[in-house]
Amino acid sequence: MPASSPTRLRTTATVLGTLLVVLVEMALLTGVWHLGDGLEREREATAAVRGTLAATSSPAMPADVAALRGSVDALVATGTDRGRPLARLVDAADHLAAAPGDAESLAAARTATAALGADLDRARTRVALTAAAIHAALLLVASVGWFVWFRRIVDRHRAVERRLTAQQVVDQGERRLLELVRYSADLLVVVEQDGTLSFVSPSTRAVLGRDPKPYLGAGLSRLLGDEAIPVIRLMESGRAGVHPATARVTHADGRRLVLEGTASNLLHEEAVGAWVLALHDVTDQQALAEQLSHQAFHDPLTGLANRALFTDRLAHALQPRTEPVPTAVLFLDLDDFKNVNDSRGHSVGDRLLVVVADRLRGTVRPSDTAARLGGDEFAVIVEQADAAEATALAERILLAISAPIEVEGTVWAVHGSVGVATAASGQTSTEEMLRNADVAMYWAKEAGKNTVARYDDARHAASLDVRALEHELARAIDGDELVLHFQPTVDLDTGRVAGFEALVRWQHPQRGLLPPSDFIPLAERTELVVPLGSWVLREACRAGATFGEGPDVPTVAVNVSARQLLRPGFAEEVASVLDASGMPAERLVLELTESVLLDDFAGVERTLTRIRALGVWIAIDDFGTGYSSLSYLSQLPVDILKVDKSFIDRVTTEDHAASVTLAILEMSRSLKLLTVAEGVETDEQAAWLQARACGRGQGFLWSRPVPLAEARAMLAA
Repeated sequence: MPASSPTRLRTTATVLGTLLVVLVEMALLTGVWHLGDGLEREREATAAVRGTLAATSSPAMPADVAALRGSVDALVATGTDRGRPLARLVDAADHLAAAPGDAESLAAARTATAALGADLDRARTRVALTAAAIHAALLLVASVGWFVWFRRIVDRHRAVERRLTAQQVVDQGERRLLELVRYSADLLVVVEQDGTLSFVSPSTRAVLGRDPKPYLGAGLSRLLGDEAIPVIRLMESGRAGVHPATARVTHADGRRLVLEGTASNLLHEEAVGAWVLALHDVTDQQALAEQLSHQAFHDPLTGLANRALFTDRLAHALQPRTEPVPTAVLFLDLDDFKNVNDSRGHSVGDRLLVVVADRLRGTVRPSDTAARLGGDEFAVIVEQADAAEATALAERILLAISAPIEVEGTVWAVHGSVGVATAASGQTSTEEMLRNADVAMYWAKEAGKNTVARYDDARHAASLDVRALEHELARAIDGDELVLHFQPTVDLDTGRVAGFEALVRWQHPQRGLLPPSDFIPLAERTELVVPLGSWVLREACRAGATFGEGPDVPTVAVNVSARQLLRPGFAEEVASVLDASGMPAERLVLELTESVLLDDFAGVERTLTRIRALGVWIAIDDFGTGYSSLSYLSQLPVDILKVDKSFIDRVTTEDHAASVTLAILEMSRSLKLLTVAEGVETDEQAAWLQARACGRGQGFLWSRPVPLAEARAMLAA
């Protein structure tokens, strides 16, 4: 039925009702108008009777009696019912007709007529009052009815106005919404229950570069392609509510777009009865998010994964699995790369790092993760690879990065050290795996650099012991746990003690007395050799000051490391120690190894010259085992040559060793240097040396290193 039918029915009912009311009122008014018609006829008939009686004289004439009788009959014919007055009038008329001359009957007729007239007057008054009451009632009912009806009409009119106003608002809102949809950047699609599109917003032109009209009545797949399948499945499921929706579609110009939005189930909405799909273009936002994500997890210089991404992927690779999978981590550190930055600047260093990263990326497998952890440190995660495969890959990496690199006209040879750590998934943590590879990398550095080292638990445990020993040694230097033992140097001609070599020992609280071989190499690899050497120098000079005075008082020899000797202010330190201890400078011997001379010859020469100027003796220890050079000996202020024990051991059994030792003795005499033979253990060795004019000897033949008290007793004996 059309929407206007109820209004038409109400209008028709109103008109018909109004006509009906008017007709009823007219009928009532007509009835009221004729309500007194009978009384008027009765009054006229009564008036005729009254007139006849007035004209009748007493005694009445027969004509008058006949006239009276006729007027009374006419009154009765009106149908009036006046009760007793009428009955009396009829009786009087009958008597008068019977006795015309009867004056009483004439008087009775006149009295009855008067009573009848009075009764008619009263009846007329009642009719007038009744008509007035009916008129008043009609007026009241009509007024109230019309008021109520008018009020209903007014209310209905106002309701209609409100509906019209609301409809106008809705229409205006719909028109506004339509305009907003028309110019919206979002793609709005209405999908009917049968899967066809009943509405496609005009923004399709702006979003997809396509005209929306061809898609009306078609399926969603025609608009979104294969990306419509998840949305179609969602709609087929009939799930209520609003659901997220994503689609990747192709723009008319070929660009790939990413659309995101919602799919709303509005089937229950009477005004819609369909699914509404609202999508907006987030291609730029997603590209920015991907860029930010890439920056967050990749090194900005090389483009490799950064530490955060590397750690995350390593944690994933090491997660426990049903079947353990071997995983390897390669930790690469470029050798001496700091020299590049220091000499040519970070710009050149960065360009070299980029080339190294490219070569690293080209060497590993696509499934591997190569990362720059920072500075010149790189790492690689190699899944499903055992130690042998990982080591082979590490060697290929070193070979790849070692190819010459030309930057700004300079050709650089880049080398690195790689540590390899392996473990099965679920057997270790990310931190432990990376630490193990880092430890192995340092082992490769210690092995001479530009090499590969595998992590080993036993070796690491030993390294930890060394680290612990290093911390304990630092404590021992300041905690009076070190002691000096003294090994005598004997004059081969006289047999007297000509000097002592001060040798440090460590009185460890748990391990007991440790020889120098247990901690001196450790001290030399760290900065501890400097404070250790300073302690030995101070204590040796204090001990030497207690050996007495005179020309025959033995000298005290102290070993000096390269780090000590090349440290600024070492000569001043020696002078300060001599002054504080009170030992004469000419009784102090500083022993240097030949390797010290190769580190910084010019610096060594300057320092030794200043020390020699104090009166201190300079000795070359373990002579013949290093890179000996006569030019060094001729330029440096050296006083003593100590022939290494390896030659002395064989002077009586091997001609070659004897020839080398004899050559050293001849050279020493030609340079006017004092010669000391180390490691003398037999009388035959001592006799051979004495026969070849070797000045002094040192070894177990005369004494092992002994504490200070025994050294003093040895002097007294």
